[in-house]
Amino acid sequence: MRFQSIVLVSHVTDLSGPSEAVENYLASRSGKLGVIYHPFHYCQDRRSCLKEYRDGAPRREVRQGGWALPALATYVKDVLFTLWYFFRLGGRFDVYLGADPLNTVVGVLLKWLGRTDFVIFYTIDWMPERFSNKWLNAVYHWLDRFCVRHCDAAWNISPRIQEVRRSQGLPDAKNILVPVGVNLEQVVLPDKTGRKPSELVLLGALAPSKGVDLVIEAFPLIRERCPGVTLHVIGKTPHEAVEDGVVYQPFEPRLAALGEGVVLHGAKPHAEVLAMLPGYDVSLALYRPSANNLSQWADPSRVKDYLACGLPVVITPVPEIHKDVAALEAGLVAPYEAKAMADAVASILEDPDRWRAMRENALAYMASYSWSAILDRVFDESFRART
Repeated sequence: MRFQSIVLVSHVTDLSGPSEAVENYLASRSGKLGVIYHPFHYCQDRRSCLKEYRDGAPRREVRQGGWALPALATYVKDVLFTLWYFFRLGGRFDVYLGADPLNTVVGVLLKWLGRTDFVIFYTIDWMPERFSNKWLNAVYHWLDRFCVRHCDAAWNISPRIQEVRRSQGLPDAKNILVPVGVNLEQVVLPDKTGRKPSELVLLGALAPSKGVDLVIEAFPLIRERCPGVTLHVIGKTPHEAVEDGVVYQPFEPRLAALGEGVVLHGAKPHAEVLAMLPGYDVSLALYRPSANNLSQWADPSRVKDYLACGLPVVITPVPEIHKDVAALEAGLVAPYEAKAMADAVASILEDPDRWRAMRENALAYMASYSWSAILDRVFDESFRART
């Protein structure tokens, strides 16, 4: 797949996600690639980012507008910066790839103005109650439906969201499943012959919805059964620690208070994460079950990274992928309860043969989830939907 000119517009967090993977894919396949990123208001660096590539080579990068604004004002700022950056990039692209409704609405308007020919609506996250404010939530869903009606193709990160699009009347030809992939070519697996598993890892933003409270409660129970266990934490509490309108305290002091056996690595670039993960043994994906947990509609990147690095995962039954983990025996599904979670982890650590079998199952499962293969397929499906 080769593109003459394409622009990617997305909101991003402090951690790497699907949008950055799409950027990496497009950079080597585009004559001209424009990238516009808007960090969410809770990120450490709030500046909107413009990047330009020509024939795979980075040409320039600009970051501006990092003001501390209320969330609603931040979204208005993002729309204005999208337009400004788009025209700084030349004001004309063959393809506009917008992640989330706010960014895609701009693409639809630019298409109406003759500034782009093909608009892809990329849904990385979706949920019925996206915002606690009912008016803001209503606007979000109106924009979401607008994008579904006017896009040329819709990319959906999970089957659940794909079903929502079908219920909204989107034709199947335009309704494309885009699961999260992994940069498999970056993963180097060590020889673990004869190894006795003892290293746990928790990856990602430290937030209540990600089950960090459960990890803190359960780790002493795990240590009682497996005295040599070590917990590695890769990630940090977000700059503005607010979830569902509730402010929470940073998790790092509570994790450090667990004592020896807990290693806090902080946030790391994604390439470094993929270099670190294969050295561990068992991974944790303990999403808290709640009606407004975004992960139940998503395809969490961290779980794919864990599995691709050969780490059996202990996961709660929140994201859809937990069904595959159970069916393929690539880990264990545990309820959101400290003793159950500790028992699940300990049962893997205490049985090296079982751990080794789960490790092989995880690697086999992820063998077909290369980002390049996924994106080759979905771009081809997208452009065929136009014909």
